[in-house]
Amino acid sequence: MAATPSTSPNSSNPSSHNDIPEDNLILIDEEENALEEGLADNIVSSPKQPTRSLDYNAIKTHNGQLYSGMAIGGSHTWNYDQGTWKETKEEPDLWRIDYQTNKRRARNAPKGSGAPVGTEYHWLIIGHQHVRKVDANTYETHLTGSKYKLAHKSVSAGTWSIPTVQGQRERKLELLDDAKRRVRGLPPVLASERVKGEERLEQGQQRLDTLFGKVKRGSGGVGECDGSRKRKKM
Repeated sequence: MAATPSTSPNSSNPSSHNDIPEDNLILIDEEENALEEGLADNIVSSPKQPTRSLDYNAIKTHNGQLYSGMAIGGSHTWNYDQGTWKETKEEPDLWRIDYQTNKRRARNAPKGSGAPVGTEYHWLIIGHQHVRKVDANTYETHLTGSKYKLAHKSVSAGTWSIPTVQGQRERKLELLDDAKRRVRGLPPVLASERVKGEERLEQGQQRLDTLFGKVKRGSGGVGECDGSRKRKKM
């Protein structure tokens, strides 16, 4: 989706990170190091400790916003324990969902990196869940989308970075507006353009274009192939 720097859902762009309370900076996050791959925008300052977590703790900028923690371009890979997804239909096209489980790293976090144990995050997820019924009781499911950090609660502060219900509601509206802008910023399409579904093949099946491609590579066509064989026999 197209980025919208001028309408970022994050806080206003300060001139110096010294003016920002530590708890208002994006908390340290963990895992794959985007800095080593040159994906981070800019490093403003680094912590004094010469550890592997230096890159994570450094104050960075992105489109004018100061933050710390995982650099832009870093990623996590999680394995979710078996959990229970409960959904309740509230309107013809609206379901209320509730899902709870533990998620675990696919590999251990680098030593000395990451937020302190007890840190909490409140994410707003904007996503697409594509499902396909396999049998009477089974569905394949694939979830894609984005998640926004609505608020966090550090161990030292003991309170949410946006401490009031009203403040978190306003933040939610701000993030939803950002998601709307990103959809509107997608490349234009024709009104008649159809949504493309994922093509699935049963075991042993081949696509027609693959079959005809083999024929063309061999002798240019089915009829020509048969004819050439006959002529050779004669």
